[in-house]
Amino acid sequence: MALIKLPHFFTIMVSIKQVLTCTLAAALLLSCNKNAEKETKQTSDYDSLTIRLALLPTVDCLPFYYAKEEGLFDSLGIKVKLKTYRAAMDADTAFCGTTADAIWSDMVKACIWRSRGDSVHVVMATQLDLYLMTAYSARIRQISSLKEKIIGITRHSAVDLTTDWILSRAKLLSTDLNKPQINNLKLRCYMVDQNQYDGALLPEPYASECEARGARRVIGTPELGLNLSAVVFKDSVLARHKEDIPKLKQAYDIAVRQLNQLIASYDSLETDSVLMASEDAPQLLLMKYIPKNRSIEIPDTLVKYPQFLPANTPSDSAFARAKRWCQGRTLLKKDIKKEDLFL
Repeated sequence: MALIKLPHFFTIMVSIKQVLTCTLAAALLLSCNKNAEKETKQTSDYDSLTIRLALLPTVDCLPFYYAKEEGLFDSLGIKVKLKTYRAAMDADTAFCGTTADAIWSDMVKACIWRSRGDSVHVVMATQLDLYLMTAYSARIRQISSLKEKIIGITRHSAVDLTTDWILSRAKLLSTDLNKPQINNLKLRCYMVDQNQYDGALLPEPYASECEARGARRVIGTPELGLNLSAVVFKDSVLARHKEDIPKLKQAYDIAVRQLNQLIASYDSLETDSVLMASEDAPQLLLMKYIPKNRSIEIPDTLVKYPQFLPANTPSDSAFARAKRWCQGRTLLKKDIKKEDLFL
C-alpha cells in the first residue's frame, strides 16, 4: 500500500492558502484603482458649495452617516457629500489631492501634514476606538505575549501609535513586534480571520467581525484612555465654508444624541419601529447607515457601540501625545504648536 506523504500535502495546502490570499489582495487593489479612476472623473463635476468629507466605513464614523441619511445636514442648510474609502491611505490620498475637502482622521496624521507645510486645521475631535484582535491560532491572551508576533497595522497613524502604547504597557519596544502595513480594513480583518497574521489593530465593526469568527479581543483604546480622533479641513475649504462649520458640528451633535438614545433603547425595546421590525436591530443599524457593511454578519450580542461623544476640540494631551510620538519617529519636518493646528 502506498503511503500518503503528509508533509507534501500540507505544503500544497499552504501554497493554495497563499494564492487565495494574494488573489483577494489583488482584487481589492483592482477595486481601489477603479474607485480612484471614478474619483478623478467626478472631480470636474464638483460643486464648490459642497463639503466633500472622506470617511472610513466604521462605527466611529456612524454619526456622519446617520446625519446624512436622516437629512440633518439638509435641515441646517449645508451641503455635505460623504466619500467612503476602505483604506485610510486611499482617504488620505483623496484629501491630499483634489477629491476631498475634509477627512475623518487622527492627530498623528494631522501633525505630520501640518509639519510638512500643508495648509490644514483640525476642526473637531469625534470618536476613534481601536482594538487589538488576535487570531484564534495565535493563543495570545495578554500583551506580554506579543513579542516577535505579526500584527497588521496602518503605519504613521493613530493605529501605529496605539500599537506602541500597548507594547509599552508590557515594557516592550516597537521593534519587538513585526508590524506589516495592511491599509485595507477588510483585508486586515481577513488576515486575522484566516490566521495569516497573529493579530491586527481594528476599529468596529471589523473587530466584532473578527471576534465572531473566533478571534480574541485583547485590549482597546477605551481601556487605554486614548482618543486621537481629528476631523481635518483644508484651509481653502474653511475660507469658503466658514459659516458651515458650526452647522456641521451641530448636525453631528444631533446625530450623536439620537444614536445614543437609539442604542440605549435596544434593551427596553423602545426604538424605531423600522429597526425593531427585526430581532437584529443593532445589526440593522450597521447595515442601514454605513456603506460597504451590508454583507457583514455579526451576532447582535457581539455588536459593540460606544457612547458617542459630541464634537469637541481635541484634548491637549491628545496633541502632546501625537506630537511626541511623531518626534520619536522623526516624522515631523518642523516643530508645530497646538495653536498652529487647532481651529
